[in-house]
Order: sequence, then C-alpha cells, then structure tokens
Amino acid sequence: MQSIKKTLFLPIEIIPRELDSKLLIAHKALEKGYSVVVGSKGGVYKSARSYGSGIYLYKDHSLLSANMLDELSTLGLKIAVLDEEGLSWPSPEEYFSRRVNDKAFQVSDAIFAWGKKQYDIIVKTPSADEKKIHLVGNPRFDILHPKYIKYIEDQAKYNLSFFEEDYVLINSMFTPGNWNPFLYGTPSYVEHMRIRGLIQNDEQLNFYTKVSESAAELFDIYVSLLKNLSKKFPKTKFIIRPHPDENQEKWHELFAKEKNVFVENKGSAIYWILRSKVVIYTGCTTAIEAWAMNKPTLRYHPIPETKFGPFLPNQFGKTIKSETELFKELELILDSSKDIRFDVDPDYVESFIKNAFTADAAEKIINVLDSFYNGDNLINRFSFKQLKKRIKVLLLFDIKKRWGSRIVSKLKRTLKQKDVEKDLKTTQAKSQKFPELEHEDIEARLSSLDKINGKNKKQKWDIVKLESNTFKIDNPKTKL
Repeated sequence: MQSIKKTLFLPIEIIPRELDSKLLIAHKALEKGYSVVVGSKGGVYKSARSYGSGIYLYKDHSLLSANMLDELSTLGLKIAVLDEEGLSWPSPEEYFSRRVNDKAFQVSDAIFAWGKKQYDIIVKTPSADEKKIHLVGNPRFDILHPKYIKYIEDQAKYNLSFFEEDYVLINSMFTPGNWNPFLYGTPSYVEHMRIRGLIQNDEQLNFYTKVSESAAELFDIYVSLLKNLSKKFPKTKFIIRPHPDENQEKWHELFAKEKNVFVENKGSAIYWILRSKVVIYTGCTTAIEAWAMNKPTLRYHPIPETKFGPFLPNQFGKTIKSETELFKELELILDSSKDIRFDVDPDYVESFIKNAFTADAAEKIINVLDSFYNGDNLINRFSFKQLKKRIKVLLLFDIKKRWGSRIVSKLKRTLKQKDVEKDLKTTQAKSQKFPELEHEDIEARLSSLDKINGKNKKQKWDIVKLESNTFKIDNPKTKL
C-alpha cells in the first residue's frame, strides 16, 4: 500500500448549528496528524472528489445524500455519517422514513448515533451492520459541557452584536409556517417537500400540510406574545432568534418599531443562550441546549398538542398555556438571582444524548475514524468491480449529469431575464444558513480550544483557503 496523508473532510450545512462542533472534531484530528478540509458542502465535496482518498464525515444518511456518498465511496473515500437532525423528530416512523436510507448505510463505513433512542431506529435498516454503528452522542453537546464555557464566551464576544446579560431569549422554529421562498426557490414548505420526493401519497401530503398549518399558527401566536411581552416588560430586552431557514425579513418588519425587541441571526444560538436569563420556545432543540447550559426554559404552547412537530425539546421546559401564566413565571425568573433549569431525568436525557453529561463525543469519533488507518495507510479494498465503478463515475457521471446540467443551467440563465432584487433576496436568505466563512473565524476557534486544552502559547495553524468558504487546515507540528 502507498503511504498517504491522513485527511478528514468536514462539510457544513448550517454554520450557526455546526461550525463549533465541526472545528472541535477538526481540533482533535489535527492533534493526531490529520489534514482537515472544512467549509461549505459544495466546496468540501469538490475537494474530496478531487483528492479521491481520506475520510468524509457527512451530516446525514438520507435518500437525498445516498448517491453522493456512493460516488465518493467509489472514488476511494471512507464514509462516516452523523445525522445532525437525528436528535429530534415527530415520531420514530417519520424519522426512519425521511432520514434513514438503506443505500446510504451500505456505503457508509461508520454511522454515529446520538443515543440509544436513535440507535434503536437506525439499526432496523436492512443494511445496518451493528459493528458500524457507534453510540457517541454529538460534539455539539461536548461544547455545552462546563469545560467549554470559556470557549462559548470567547465566541460570543467575537461574533455577537452586543454582549450583555439578563435578556429574554426567544428561539423560534416555525419554518414550515414562516416559509422563505427565496431560500430554496419554492413557494411553500409543502411544495418543497414534494419537490424533494418526500410527498408521494395522500397520507404524506396531509402530514406535511398539517406541519405547515401548525407552524403558521404558532408563528402568529409568538408574534402576538412578543408584542405583549415588550409592553408588559418595557425595561427588559427581548431577543428573538429565528431559525436559519425562516423568513427572517418578516420578523424584522413586524418588530421594527419595538424598542426593546431585537431580531438577531448572528452567531450560534448557544452564544445567545450564554447570557440570557431565560429561554422561551416551543419545539426548538435550542431548549435542550439551554437546559444543558443550566438556563431556565419556558415552553409557551397555548394550542392543543399535535403529532406534527418534534416532541423531545418539549420535555425540557415547563409547558405554559396562557400569557397570564407566562407573565407570572417570567416575573419570578427575572427577579431571581439564580438560574434554575427545568428538572429532567438524567437517564432519559442520556438515552437521547449519549454525551449529555460528558464531553467525549469528538474524541470517540476521531478514535473510530483513526481505526480506518493502518499507520498512515487508509485501509481500502480494491477490485475489478470497483475499477469499473470508478470509470462509470468519472466518465458517465461527469459527461451525462455534470456537464449536461451545466449546459441546461447556462441556457436557462441566458433565456431568463435577470431579477436583481430576487437574486439579492436569495443571497440574503442563504447567508442566514451559511454566512461568509473567513480564515479568522477558524483561527479564533482553534486558538480558543488550544487555551482550554492548557496550551497558553499561541499555536500557529496552517490555514489555506481552497475556494470561497472552504479551507484546508494543517498542524505544522505534525505536517509531513
């Protein structure tokens, strides 16, 4: 076997959700002598495809990702998957049908599970090899451990528009009902699900229609709530942090005249949770993050319960059904000098999040990935059949799909009249999920992680920009 550099590819879909945890994984990998490529999904994919070796750690194992993972596996990469949405779902059946794909499991060399609850679902996949499934949790919860509080503080100071204390944080998750047509180019959430192939019968149509209607109702309820809160507590600051997929322009328009209400999308939700006094929410996983950071959590949900939204986050806060009751609870919390989080059974938490009380998911992930290497050699089986598949990918895939789609896209752009305003709104919408990633963003986080690990002397990292929003990182101490 030919000696090769250990390389890890870390694509990111949503920067506020994933950047910190992906760079924690990167930091662990760099210490073990890896080169790490991190950044946008498209940029990292192109780099991995060009390199043709290494380990590709992807953010899901769904039907929509299966062909891409198969392609990279065929080209010689090892495939590992950790579903970023594997923690919270409406039901096990809904999660299995939408997020778990047998072909993706066939081509994956390692599947990382959040906890036993998710493990019990994905292990039912026909191609699920129990030896490949590793129950580790998610590094997003490593970051919430007391060990990393200084890291969160560093990033909050660096990224947020202000760094104050005792504001009320409201995290919304109403994307299906507050749909942004510019983000995916579809007029509604239901139509988006249809285009993605997730609506193929009346039952699925009914389900996603109800999801959209429920989210729209809750959006209106929370708009009304926030208007009333701002008047009831005029000296208190209220931060509304919409989900990155939502129509955030609508939030800005609705609260442009409210002097104590601020619509924010900068940075990760955990940066805003850090100095908040209390978190108000319904159905949003940031409530679990707030609970992990020992913050009080109030779930405001005045309408009847349904089966159309995620249930787990709702177990991490006191459910309140009326504004009057919420006002009373909020007054008590704002007057208190202590942060008292909602009581949740530790065993219950750990069944969903393996690393809820530790900070070892990133370490475990790297240990599994490192087992793919024998010394500096990536263990890969090769056969004549594999060679034929490579030729098929490199020739037929590129000629028929890649170049064909480019020609069609170019024709469409030529024939279509340019809509400057629409293009601008599309760019703005996409920046909610993936704002510009810079060299400094990576270096600041790696340096903060160095300090937490006891390295007082500033480490020099080799960070090279491969293309927009995509970087290659090396540790000069281990670089070959």
